[in-house]
Amino acid sequence: MPRTYGQEAIEKCRALYCRFGGKNFDAIEREMRKEYPGWRKQNLIDRRGRLGWIANYGFQNSLKIHLQKLTESVNDDEQDLYISIREMRKASQLKAMGKNATRDEVYQYRDFCKLEIEARRNLDLSRDNFETFVSGYEKLLGWLSELDAEAAAALVKHGEKLAELAEAHYGKEETGGGAKPGTDEGGE
Repeated sequence: MPRTYGQEAIEKCRALYCRFGGKNFDAIEREMRKEYPGWRKQNLIDRRGRLGWIANYGFQNSLKIHLQKLTESVNDDEQDLYISIREMRKASQLKAMGKNATRDEVYQYRDFCKLEIEARRNLDLSRDNFETFVSGYEKLLGWLSELDAEAAAALVKHGEKLAELAEAHYGKEETGGGAKPGTDEGGE
């Protein structure tokens, strides 16, 4: 008869499953065995008509929520940074535009302008939009070319359709940067 574990073990395993991105069952087993010596990674998967912990306790949904929170956290951090830099640039602007502005104040304003532009670019890239889709497509195409020529060819073959789907999903054309998927413009 299989060993049963309490809610504490299930929640610890859920946290490990999320921490390891739903992968690396060996690492999950290693960590679980520190507190639960008889615990095995086979508990995670369905077998012999029995649901494993992933299916039985909704680990996939927990992982999805975990990844969404990580993304939101990155977006929040990027936004906070951008807002701080923008406020500092505005304060610096008042001094730099003043009648008695020093060279250092003008240079400081210029530097804050550059920082704000870079922070805004990073904020835009941390969001899900057509431009980040195109950037991701180009990276994936480059990586696939090194790993699997057939997969890369299939990606290129369907590039125009992917671009159409992405434009429909995001509701706008690309604003600059790389090429549309499936075209030879501006690629790597």
